[in-house]
Amino acid sequence: MSDSGLYTHLYVQLRDCAELIDHVIIDLETTGGAAGTREREALVSLLRTLHTAPASNLSATLLANVLRETQSGGRANWNEIADAIDKGDASPAVIGRLEELARALESERVDMHARIHDSHAR
Repeated sequence: MSDSGLYTHLYVQLRDCAELIDHVIIDLETTGGAAGTREREALVSLLRTLHTAPASNLSATLLANVLRETQSGGRANWNEIADAIDKGDASPAVIGRLEELARALESERVDMHARIHDSHAR
């Protein structure tokens, strides 16, 4: 696989993860967590995978790497956040952690986009 192909694949993974988090934030803020959605279940599973076996799937591995690079992300107990999301907890603390995670993913996505363009320039 070429560098641009690899970067494009990683970019899509980052985008999908960021969109998942955005959908969950919107769900929690608009329904107060009353609507159990597939997106919430998927994010809960992903966050729990971070805690138990981050190398078990690509999304968890990417997310773990992004969190390792952020100052606040590594300190969060993502298993507790997953439990809160699972219960429909729309508290400012939970939403805030998810928003931090979304910002970190967006930053990494921008960096990945630059790598795609750099690989095409070569």
